[in-house]
Amino acid sequence: MRTLSGPTFITDLDLYSYSTVKEHDLGQLAQTSDGRKFRYCKAVATTVTGDVYGSAGQDSQFQSMAVPAVLAIGSTAITVTNGTTAVAANDFDEGYLMVSSSTGIGQSSRILSHTTGVSGASITYTIEDPLKVALATTSKVTVVKNPYDDVIIQAVTPVAPAVGISQFAIPTGDFGWIQTGGPCAALWDVSVAAVDTLGVSPSTTTAGCVTVSTTGFMQIGFSMQVVPVSAYVGPVFLTID
Repeated sequence: MRTLSGPTFITDLDLYSYSTVKEHDLGQLAQTSDGRKFRYCKAVATTVTGDVYGSAGQDSQFQSMAVPAVLAIGSTAITVTNGTTAVAANDFDEGYLMVSSSTGIGQSSRILSHTTGVSGASITYTIEDPLKVALATTSKVTVVKNPYDDVIIQAVTPVAPAVGISQFAIPTGDFGWIQTGGPCAALWDVSVAAVDTLGVSPSTTTAGCVTVSTTGFMQIGFSMQVVPVSAYVGPVFLTID
């Protein structure tokens, strides 16, 4: 069973460091003394300061997978029949397993590790929290990557929700902190006509930028200042966390 704890408080120096080795849980929340919030992530490609980043796209082949045998209460090894997309080592480590339908529906746990396999293979996911309700062969299971694993620059047509704005360059494949809350430097794609009254969303025209909120798109904060022209960095108060 995972132990609950409060946020980690870190120094400004820590915010701008990265490592080739994972030093915290993916998604670990950190907060500075002035209230800014950050999450620990892994970068697919070197991050750009001021740009918006999102989760890696989730594959529908890992939704509602069959459970080939009954699993008892207390089980932590959950075997499912894989979809058509192969599972490689560490793909879903620190991600989440959820019972999506039928017996045991609604249960959820972090994934500690898993086996590998190709289309239709039996894949076993080892979960942190034991089953509280047994699973039947009618049960279906969905797995998703940790939203802070392999973050990518947010595209104009997003494949997953925005998770933060980079405040320094995290090299390809390395680990570091991305900002999710409080005053933040962000690259704009258009001029802003008001302060404090406009919501901010990821841009629908320029990858990695922010823009005035558009209906139907995720709002990640609000403008703190008038931005004179596009392609300028301006202050945004992030509200992802």
